[in-house]
Order: sequence, then structure tokens, then C-alpha cells
Amino acid sequence: MTARKHNTLLYILLVCLVPLTMWLHAGVASSLKRLHGGSEVVFIPSAQAVRLVALGYDQLLADFYWLAFVSYVGDGAARSKDHSVMADKYLDLITSLDPYFVQPYWFCAFTVGAEQKRPLRANEIIKRGIRANLDNWYLPYIAGINMYLYAHDEVAAAKYYADAAKLPAAPPWIARQAMILAAKIPSTIKEINTWDSIYRSEKSNLIHAKAKEKLIQLWSRVYSASPKGVIREKARKALSELGVNL
Repeated sequence: MTARKHNTLLYILLVCLVPLTMWLHAGVASSLKRLHGGSEVVFIPSAQAVRLVALGYDQLLADFYWLAFVSYVGDGAARSKDHSVMADKYLDLITSLDPYFVQPYWFCAFTVGAEQKRPLRANEIIKRGIRANLDNWYLPYIAGINMYLYAHDEVAAAKYYADAAKLPAAPPWIARQAMILAAKIPSTIKEINTWDSIYRSEKSNLIHAKAKEKLIQLWSRVYSASPKGVIREKARKALSELGVNL
């Protein structure tokens, strides 16, 4: 068989594979849904099972499951009820198939770490990204956010930030964030600094909106608790920049 014919055959197999994978995924999920009386049940295969039919196109199938995950997590009403119970399986699958894809690790912190209250499990998945992207400062930065906000481990978070600061293209504020977390200052200030860095650096609409919501909550708390003066005025100004006029 010539190389051209071989490549053509692989292309035909791939074209058939993706619809087949989607059909199997949708079919099993539909069957599970009927078995559970119509309630939402999501079937997610293991990475090993997907690789059996992937023919080496792991990244393509990772993209397919990423789109499914975005649709899943975007249903805010349903996720507020089940606390993104399937996020772990989705993100474990996606990052196993394509560990170089950075965006899922953000969602790992905010769904597995925050909503499922399993920050150490989220840390396991994020460390997969760190190993695969050794020169990318974003991965230890995400790990630091997860460990600080959800595991409440300031020491581990500060170490992750310090590691991120050493990597190429890391912004200067990462090193400052590490110093802030290690310092003996009020936790509210640390939390505001963390969410502010997320708000100013992250381009994902979902994550950006979550950061804005948390900043409004935190600055509102500072404003209410502060007497008239510099701190209260700073909180008022920060809230104004976030679109809240007092």
C-alpha cells in the first residue's frame, strides 16, 4: 500500500470514527437517562477506552469532550443543584487525552476544587498539566489559586506562585503574589489580591464573571465593615470600577 493510499484510509477511518464516538456517547447517555426516570445522567468513558478507538487522534477527541464539558458546565441552573458532579470525570478524561491543553485546568480548580470541595483531587489533575507544560507559568499559578482559595493552604499556594514566577514570560505580579500569601496580613486582603489577579488576567468569560462576582462580595464586605476613612473609600472606588455604585 502506498503512503498516499495509507493516509487516505486513515482519513476515512477518522471521518467515520468521530460520528461513531459521538453516537456511542449520546446513545449510552440516553439509555442511562431512561433508566433513571428521565433525570440527567452523563456517561463519560475512561481515557483508556477512548484511546482504543482514537487511532492516535487523542487531541481531536479531547476537543470533542471539551465542547461537551463546556455545554455541561454552562448549564448554571443544573450545576447549582448537582455541584458539577461529573466535572472530575470530564476533566480527567480531557487532560489525559490532551495534557497540553491549559484551559481545562482552570475549570478543574473552579469545579472540582470549589464546587465539589475536592481541592486535593483538583491539585492531582493540575499537576498533570504542570508536568506536561514545564515552561508554562500559568499551570503552577492555577495550582496556587486552587490550593489557596479551596484547600486553604497558604504555604503550598505561595510555593506554587514562587515556582510560577521563575518560569519564562511570568508577569512580575506573580512574585508579589507569592510574597503576599507568605506575609502575615489579613486573609481578606490576600483573597482580594488573588481574585483581582484572576479578574485582570483571565480571558474566559465564565471565569472572568466568577472573579468579578467574588470581588464584589469581598469589597462589599470591606465597605460595610469599615468606618469612614481611607479603607472605606478604597472599597467604594473598587466597587465603582466593578460597576457597583454606592
